[in-house]
Formats: sequence, structure tokens, C-alpha cells
Amino acid sequence: MVAGVHVVVDGDGPPVVLYGGLGGNWFDWDEVVRLLSGICLVVRIDRPGYGLSPPSGDRPSARGEADRIAGVLDALRVTTPAVLVGHSLGGIYVEAFARLYPERTGGVILLDATVTTRPHRVIPTRWRVTAGRRVARAASAVGLQKLLGPTVRRILNHSTPPDGFAPDTRQWVERIYREPAYLESSIVENASYPALAQELAALRETTTITAPVVVAAAHTGRTTPWGSAWIRTQRQFAQFLGAAFRVVRPAHHHAMIDQPGQIAALVRELAS
Repeated sequence: MVAGVHVVVDGDGPPVVLYGGLGGNWFDWDEVVRLLSGICLVVRIDRPGYGLSPPSGDRPSARGEADRIAGVLDALRVTTPAVLVGHSLGGIYVEAFARLYPERTGGVILLDATVTTRPHRVIPTRWRVTAGRRVARAASAVGLQKLLGPTVRRILNHSTPPDGFAPDTRQWVERIYREPAYLESSIVENASYPALAQELAALRETTTITAPVVVAAAHTGRTTPWGSAWIRTQRQFAQFLGAAFRVVRPAHHHAMIDQPGQIAALVRELAS
């Protein structure tokens, strides 16, 4: 444990922080780490309730997660500006870090990131979080989490490593996705999304990102209305941030699993 959360550190060199999306775990980045650990210091952080990190009674915040990343880097005595990769919802936290800690940011990659250009909130966050906790605890109490957790992962995550999943990864999936704390943490984070988006929008009004930013969108390579709309939305997001735009293909949403070589190449480009 580092700064109260599970942290995995590999390699040596320019620092790189890999920050997962909703329900993301350290092992989602295994293939990327294998390609980077020979030239970079790669840091993977499990947010509370994910991976092997203990759960928290607090709801997540953009500033809180940015401070968490800074705290982990402090504990590891990393002083060199880091390249940060934020996948999906993790992009909110990585962007917040880049805005709050510009002197510690060497580059940002927003990988198939949640687009937050038009934040809105109708139902109060505390109601959403309270309801989410009740649903999660009820599902765990009747055994649904233990029974269906890994199956839900397979339904929601269509990505597969180039050489298939390693046996230890399969074992971690079977263990972690059955944990009640994992389900509750995922639901609470999802329920907190509107507040996270509004918090980030407020940060954008008072801060700037001084490091280079890349918005990388995943595309399956198949022509579909949904796929075309997603690429268009991600391209507009890049323009909104003044970022470079890249497409990772063929890849599903968890592109770091499908195309670790392309993600590692983006990291190496910024880390150099």
C-alpha cells in the first residue's frame, strides 16, 4: 500500500501514471506495462474499492483523486514531471491533476475518455450515491455479486490481449469482481459522475494545462453509426482542449488491453 491505496510500480526512467476508468484495476494495464517498464517508471494506482485497495466511505472528487496521485508520487519520491494516462472516467482525474499540478505534469493522454464538455446535474449527488449504495448492498446480500460479478465483466469488457489473458489475470478477475466493495465502489463512482463533470468544468475556468495533451479514441475498425459518432465526439473533445487527436484501431473501449503496443507508443512519444 502507498498513501492508503494499492499501487504497483514497475521499471525505471521517466515516470508514467496509468489511471483506470470506472471499475478499472491495475491488471488492465499489464500488457502496456510490459512494453514500457524497460524504459519508464510505470505507476498503477487502484482507487478505493478497486483492485486491492480498501474501500472508502467518501464519494470521489476530481480534486481528491488529483491529490491522491500527487500523494502517491510524493511517497515514491518522484519529482520529475510525469506522463499521465487516464482511461474513460479516469480521464477526469488525470485532467484535474494536470490543471492542479502543472509543474508535475509532463504530458496527458486521455484514452477513450469520458467527454465532459456539457456537464449537467438534475438529481442531487447525495441522493444518487445513497441509492447506489443501497442497490449494491442489496445485490451483494442476496449473492448476485458473488454469482455474476465476473460474468458482468465479460459482458461489459470486450477487449482481449493480443496473446490472450494470462492465467493470473483470470484469477484476479474471478476474485475481485465478486467483492461487494468493488460493486459498491463502482456504483458510487458512476453515481458521482455529474458532480465530477461539474467540478472539472469549474477547474477549467480557472486553470490551464501547460503540458501536451493527446485525446486517443478507440475504434473497432468496423463502420457503424455509433462508431462514427464516437470518433466525431472525441475529435471535438480534442479541439475543445486544444489537444492532438489519435485513433486507436482496431480496439474496443479498453484499448490498452486490445492494442497495448499503440498505447505504449503514445506514452513513449510524450515521455521522450
